[in-house]
Amino acid sequence: MTASAEEDVLVTVSETLGSAAGKVVAGAKRTASSLDEEKKQLVRVATKVRSKASRAIKKTQKNAKKVTRSAKKAVASAKKSVKRVARKLKRR
Repeated sequence: MTASAEEDVLVTVSETLGSAAGKVVAGAKRTASSLDEEKKQLVRVATKVRSKASRAIKKTQKNAKKVTRSAKKAVASAKKSVKRVARKLKRR
């Protein structure tokens, strides 16, 4: 997989996670609005779920950036070594 393909996969995963988290929060808030007594508690829980989900998504995106960065470095290093070998061969 190329770096851009990996990025696309990770972005898709992040978007899917974000969509799922949004649906969970929306469902929890809908339930909360229909109940009077437990409304405040459910809203708090929904907010906690959203913040945990967003933290998980940020962590995933950070890891995706790290993977992309390391892949780009590996490609650059490989290009340099290929060029170095080519120069040595020209000298012979």
